[in-house]
Amino acid sequence: MIRRFLAWSLVLLLITSAEARELTPLEQARKIAGGARVVVTLKDKRILTGSLSEIGPDRLTLERSLQGDWSGEVLLQDVEKIRENKPRLSIKEILLAPVWVVWWLGYLLWHG
Repeated sequence: MIRRFLAWSLVLLLITSAEARELTPLEQARKIAGGARVVVTLKDKRILTGSLSEIGPDRLTLERSLQGDWSGEVLLQDVEKIRENKPRLSIKEILLAPVWVVWWLGYLLWHG
């Protein structure tokens, strides 16, 4: 019984520590599709936005997008974090979502 408890405790500890590891900037960039809008936070706390054009082993290339403010190459050693810049829902869209669900349910029940 104690052996089983210790074995499962060790397994959980290994799983937890593996999940807790933060991804490197290169791993973060590789999870993002090419051409996607990104926000890059540099180690000196500057923030760059643009479209992810190319990912190399030691650098990434940003292209200026419609909402982007910067284009050029960024060294991965200077990057603290990179994430995809997904558009956020407006308050109106959030508040109207339940209305649309009720409307579609009524439609499906009436015509289904």
